[in-house]
Amino acid sequence: MMIDSLFGLIPSQSTGQQWIARDLQLVNWGGYDGGPHRVRLASTATLLAGASGSGKSTLMDAYIALMMPHTTPFNGASNGGVVGRPRGKDQRNIISYARGKLDESRTADGTRERVLRGDGADTWTAIACTWVDQTGTRFTALRAWYVPSGATTMDAVTAVRATFDSNQTVDGDQTADSAVRGGGTGDGGFDLASLDEVARQRFAKPALTALGLTCFDTDKEFSARLHSTLGIGAAGAGDKAVGLLARIQAGQQITTVDALYKQMVLEEPETLAQGVAVVDHFDDLSSVRTQMRTASDQVKALAAIRDHRASVDAARARLDLIASIGDVDDDASAVGLWRATRRAELLRAVEDDVRRRSRTADSRTRELEASVAARKSELDGLRQTLWATGGQTLQTAQRERAAAE
Repeated sequence: MMIDSLFGLIPSQSTGQQWIARDLQLVNWGGYDGGPHRVRLASTATLLAGASGSGKSTLMDAYIALMMPHTTPFNGASNGGVVGRPRGKDQRNIISYARGKLDESRTADGTRERVLRGDGADTWTAIACTWVDQTGTRFTALRAWYVPSGATTMDAVTAVRATFDSNQTVDGDQTADSAVRGGGTGDGGFDLASLDEVARQRFAKPALTALGLTCFDTDKEFSARLHSTLGIGAAGAGDKAVGLLARIQAGQQITTVDALYKQMVLEEPETLAQGVAVVDHFDDLSSVRTQMRTASDQVKALAAIRDHRASVDAARARLDLIASIGDVDDDASAVGLWRATRRAELLRAVEDDVRRRSRTADSRTRELEASVAARKSELDGLRQTLWATGGQTLQTAQRERAAAE
């Protein structure tokens, strides 16, 4: 049963428990570098004052990142004069805070960021806030992120959402009593310095549980635990209460009544959230499509590598086979013997061919000699016939003629 009070609907059996923020812890958050930092908060009121750039907005953004949804923009002083979706690439985001982004410059290879940490290496960041009630019970909520060196979107980041309750038990022992061996400070709180070893394991869940932390898989579960424990929002309206607080502390300049009603009075329609979800989903699909096209191009480029590999392997096998049978210049090797045998076979074939051609030439010579002898014999016969038929008389007449001339 709920009763109406000055602060809205509260349970009729409420004990009047009230939580007060005790401290805020930061590790590797923005300019807060060099180990854990703890900001003590007064039980009455705390005023943050300092020069420009001293880290006031960074502290407020840490509280926003811890308590509020990822769609909540960071403090206006952190993102003055920039556009884009809240915590997007054009605004301050978890990754830029984790790396301690200082500035960026244009280079031949693109945009180059100058950071305090995580330049070409993995890094991590964590935020924790501890509350205490009238009985001295302490409750700690923390968020941590492990940021790989090549991470550009939150999809590549390992996120931790956890709580630490001084009344909960771990393995049958009171957490406050085992704080020294776990992640506690000894007074029921939690010390972020104990996450250093777990960060080396990329925030493995068993290691976190061993520290006495209760981990949550989704922001919705984590927020529900915070709202129910700290009593944020009446009748389960914790999201609306946190949303209103986000609008108040966002620090955005409001110059018109219209903007005042839109940002401070009117609630954002669910259709806008759906639109943002659609855009995010489209970005995811576009990224998947780009990855698929890249993979397809890689497959096309590497399709012939198997055939090339087979050719190389076959050639290497032939070379190995040739090497296994010896050196061709070594007559004692197997290949040298084969070479000599092959040369002998070729020489025998040439010898047989020469002999065959020699026999053919000898036969032709004999035939020609026989023909010459026959022609000589025929010539002698003709000479005798010519002599017998007046050849001598003709010869005598020719001599007399020559003498007369």
